[in-house]
Amino acid sequence: MADLPPRQIVRLTRCIGVRGHPAMLIEMMSFMGYRWYPEYTVEEQFRDFNQTQYHCTVRIYPHYVGVTQPILVGHGIGMTENMAVQDAAYSCMTLLREEHALLGGTPFRYIPAALPGEEGYYTGMYTDHSLEDPLLQMTARFARDRDRDARALRFELHSTRDRLYRALTLLAPFVSVGSVEYDAIYPVRTQMPSRVAWPEIGGIIPPRGPLLPPYAGPRPHPCSNGYQGPQASVFPDARPQLAGYMGNFYEDYYGDGEEDDE
Repeated sequence: MADLPPRQIVRLTRCIGVRGHPAMLIEMMSFMGYRWYPEYTVEEQFRDFNQTQYHCTVRIYPHYVGVTQPILVGHGIGMTENMAVQDAAYSCMTLLREEHALLGGTPFRYIPAALPGEEGYYTGMYTDHSLEDPLLQMTARFARDRDRDARALRFELHSTRDRLYRALTLLAPFVSVGSVEYDAIYPVRTQMPSRVAWPEIGGIIPPRGPLLPPYAGPRPHPCSNGYQGPQASVFPDARPQLAGYMGNFYEDYYGDGEEDDE
């Protein structure tokens, strides 16, 4: 079997002006005094049978100038690039919420917290809303319950896709002998209606790796592109500063409260 590329970086973006979780993440970061826009790297995880998915890594950097290592990294998975970015921004918010306990006394107190681990951010920790006034109490309760629904459905989606991929792999040999139609193992990908589609994430599209030679086998080549160079994961422009940054207001107002991350 040919040595296949493990990934293809397909988008570098900072999600400036992107609605949804990226916008909320920027508001949260600005409140805490972070200086730089988060950086999203989207990788294509090629899988045969039209089961390709995307993995997004979002990196948050400290407010110091010249720092090259992030202090927080979030991850997301999606069936599209836009979905993966939204998922990564959401996971990053839950990690920030857990890391900064003092957010419990801010407008961000009802964002669920999560710890990275074996189950990722699918196990959420929610702030008690019972002492709020009835209007906010019901709003927070509704948001918490919908968040639980979304976590469970996302987990079920990825589990079902894994089982589907295994089933299609087992069916593939029967296509070459005519027992199974070709279309059966290459199902059409779902197209989201325009009113519920995720917003475009913008950014830079790096060039893909070189085309691989034709695949000699019963099915088309499992991946058409080879490895990319290291420049595919590098933002070519200077890191932009969050609008309105004038120092770390979060630390100035509340104090450090905890040791700084290196």
